[in-house]
Amino acid sequence: MLKLVSRRSKCIYQILVLPNFDKTFELECDASGVGIGAVLSLERKPIAFFSDARKKWSTYQQELYAVFRALKTWEVYLLPKEFLVYTDHQALKHFKDHQHVDRMLARWEAYLERFNYLIVYKSGATNQVADALSRRVSTPFL
Repeated sequence: MLKLVSRRSKCIYQILVLPNFDKTFELECDASGVGIGAVLSLERKPIAFFSDARKKWSTYQQELYAVFRALKTWEVYLLPKEFLVYTDHQALKHFKDHQHVDRMLARWEAYLERFNYLIVYKSGATNQVADALSRRVSTPFL
C-alpha cells in the first residue's frame, strides 16, 4: 500500500493496492443495524470496499447478504480460485451445512456454491474495517 503525504494538511492518504491473482484474496464482511459493509484485500491491504443501506431482515440474513453482495460485486476477482471470507457471525461458518427453506436464502446458496471459499470467524473487535463500513451507508463502489 502506497502512502502519500499532503504538504498542506499533513494528512496521510492510503491508496488501494492493485489485485495480484497469484495471492489469496481476503473478504471481510459485516452487517449492522445501519447497513452492510465489505472489504476486499490481499495480505491485509485493501483493494476495494463498499457499504450499503440496511435491509429489514434478521441478523443472519443481513450477515449472509453482506457476503452475497460482496461476491456479486467482486465476482471477477473471486471466482477463479479459493479465497477467505472473514465474518463476525459464527452461524455463517455452518451455512453450507444447512438446508434452507426460505427461497431467498436458497437462491443465495445456489449463487455461493459457484465459489471456492472458506468462512473464518473473526471477532467483531478485530473486524474493524468492515464493521465501520457497515455503519456508514453511502460509500462508492471501487
